[in-house]
Amino acid sequence: MKSIRIGIVGTGGMANAHADAFKSIPGVTLAACVDVVPGRAEAFAAKHGIKRAATDLDGLLAEVDAVSVVTPDRFHAEPSLAILAAGKHLLCEKPLTTTLAEAKAVAKAARKAAAKGVRHMVNFSYRRSAALQKAMQLVQAGKIGDLRHVHSMYLQCWVAQPVWGHWTDEAWLWRLQSAKGSGGVLGDVGCHILDLTTAVSGPVEAIRCTLGTFAKIDAKGKSTRT
Repeated sequence: MKSIRIGIVGTGGMANAHADAFKSIPGVTLAACVDVVPGRAEAFAAKHGIKRAATDLDGLLAEVDAVSVVTPDRFHAEPSLAILAAGKHLLCEKPLTTTLAEAKAVAKAARKAAAKGVRHMVNFSYRRSAALQKAMQLVQAGKIGDLRHVHSMYLQCWVAQPVWGHWTDEAWLWRLQSAKGSGGVLGDVGCHILDLTTAVSGPVEAIRCTLGTFAKIDAKGKSTRT
């Protein structure tokens, strides 16, 4: 079996799930990692037995065959483009980018790289759900007949209550505020809804959207619209 060397860009919380998954796959070696926060890549490398904590993306690319991009959303496009240009296989966390222009640029680069045998994929972790996999199997096998209507909901409460910290904490703001480079809840969770739905029902032909938000509550319990 040919071995494959993996690099991880961004060593925050979700990167641990990537590292643990890769370590469980025969023939896969975690070869390098990199992070813009001083010392974090080194700690991550020590934790997961990674050979090298690179100081920049070029240093990581020199050591690997494929890369996982696990940075905050607004930092997906730049490393993804560099990875594809270097001819390395790419697994990018969802959402692919935070703007349509960036998404088109990455998609164009991915198609160009694919012509040379480079694989690329966006990671949607909930695709591993047993319930979703079963639903996909039932529909693909024609067990429930033709789909006439699909209703999708994503229920998540970590923003509504401080179980993992208040939503105003810096650790969460990058996922919620456009000022922090995020697509907000629609980008963070909405892409999951779209992926889960189309995984079962197939590609979307037309779409109409209505968006509304609730007033937010700050750390002092006051309502805010910011």
